[in-house]
Amino acid sequence: MSRLKKRKLPPKAPSNFRMVLAEELLALWSFITSNWIYVLPGILILVVVVYLVRPVPPKTVTIATGQAHSSADVVGHHYREFFRQYGVNLELVKTRGNEENLLLLEQGKVDAVFSQGGMPLGEKTDHLLSLGAISNLPLWLFYHGAEAREVDLNSFLTGRRTSVNIKGSSTQALLRPILADQGIDISASPGLVHLNTAESIQAFKDHKIDALFLAGSMDSQNLRDLVLVPGARIYSFKLADAYARQFPYLSALTLPAGSFRIHPPLPANDVRLIASTLDLLTTDGLHPALQLLFMEATADFEAHRIAYFSRGRFPAYIDTRIPESDVARRYFKSGSPLLWGHAPYWVASLFDEAWFYLLAIGAIVIPLVSFVPSYRRTHASLSIESCYDDLRRIEVAISRSQKGDIPLDPLLLEEISRLKDRARELWVPTGNRTAYYDLLAAIHIVREDLLASLNRAAGAH
Repeated sequence: MSRLKKRKLPPKAPSNFRMVLAEELLALWSFITSNWIYVLPGILILVVVVYLVRPVPPKTVTIATGQAHSSADVVGHHYREFFRQYGVNLELVKTRGNEENLLLLEQGKVDAVFSQGGMPLGEKTDHLLSLGAISNLPLWLFYHGAEAREVDLNSFLTGRRTSVNIKGSSTQALLRPILADQGIDISASPGLVHLNTAESIQAFKDHKIDALFLAGSMDSQNLRDLVLVPGARIYSFKLADAYARQFPYLSALTLPAGSFRIHPPLPANDVRLIASTLDLLTTDGLHPALQLLFMEATADFEAHRIAYFSRGRFPAYIDTRIPESDVARRYFKSGSPLLWGHAPYWVASLFDEAWFYLLAIGAIVIPLVSFVPSYRRTHASLSIESCYDDLRRIEVAISRSQKGDIPLDPLLLEEISRLKDRARELWVPTGNRTAYYDLLAAIHIVREDLLASLNRAAGAH
């Protein structure tokens, strides 16, 4: 049975496939060199069209991050190293936070920004495109003192001096609607102080404030500094699920005990958190190839970090108020392009966009090509015809000498020998070999006729 199955297998590829491939390449090269006057302008026109439709991406890109050592700043540095591998310089622009980032993007002063999912976007949003969320962005509340028993924030904040960061910061953008929903005015409440992140951390270390809010992912260096402050505690949002239902852009997360340190465990117990997302926004002015580079950088970032909450969730399209870019939509659906890692990133991006059109063009062009003489045979046929032209000239000279019109030139014998050598040096593809050997046979016949004529002429004298 096994032998029968083996007999039914399709035949193997021809053993001379390398020779066939070499022939095709030589044929193409012969075609190009023979028709360069048409090929070169065609290539130039193609290059110009591609450049006009899809120019080569710039070598420098700018992205607005946030305050120093924030989540966006840390992620931005990772992105910068990733971009550098592909010869692109990613410039990081530090800002006060979310509001300034969106303003810079609107003014065209940066190419992309980190933003918070669900936050107010302002009036002008038509220019925005989303490259997806890249990580969770929890809201942290650090405090000194005994373990907090207060369930709601109103009770917790009473009697405590708490930093809510500065206006325009990512922390305040996330915190403001939450406090407002509980009747707390973030700008006027006497117990709330407005310090930037660095000032808040230092004041917390010096016990000049009792607590501070911080919006930051697990990658934030500021967060890492705070968890190591002696006596610092992390507030557990017992109403996390209620907050998530109240605000659709928030999600309830659980930070497992020991996430920051195993022994002794830090935190000592599971901590409930509320979180938005850190999003990547741009405009249609950003080159599609660079958009793809951002998508790949996000995937690389996700693959190399510790998954405290969930692995493989990002990048993801979550904040649907902002339309996703075409590049992001394809990436979320199909992942990395076919040529990613095998060609320059901008070529992979171009093919990712154009492959459908290439197939459509191929479906039209390939049938038409069958009506056109094969380029690989055309060049060989022209070369053989050129030899026939020279051979015919020699044959005519012999014929005229036989009629007595002109004397027979003995140098024709050297000429026909050179023609034979020239014919043997021709490159002949598989489909033209019959014509080639017909040429050699014709040269032999004419040569014999020439020798006979020369012998007769010599005998007559």
